[in-house]
Amino acid sequence: MPATDTLTDGQLITLPAEAGDVNAPRFEPNDDWLRGAAPEQQKTAMWRWFATRFEDPETAVPHDEQGGYVFTDGGPWLADEILHERFDAFVPAAVIDALVERLRQEVGNEWAKRRLDESGG
Repeated sequence: MPATDTLTDGQLITLPAEAGDVNAPRFEPNDDWLRGAAPEQQKTAMWRWFATRFEDPETAVPHDEQGGYVFTDGGPWLADEILHERFDAFVPAAVIDALVERLRQEVGNEWAKRRLDESGG
């Protein structure tokens, strides 16, 4: 899983409290805050939202005999479609596209659904 600073041009961005509960098992950003946030904060919030729901299939799903992924959750889930669907109303497309491009460079566009453990975390 890519580290946040690799997706925000080497910067480690700390989200303010108004961004949402960053400690929640499934981060849900405050959409009103997101609209007015700086692009790097927007990318960080989108990545936190995405990373609490999806993960790199390389380590998350079984592989077939040819080395391809065997998605057991209805995937693959496409980062570009998921991020645009969730954030187009709040974040400029160019900012979303920049995050998608970094995700493609780091992992690819296909992701597996992240499961929460039984304790909710």
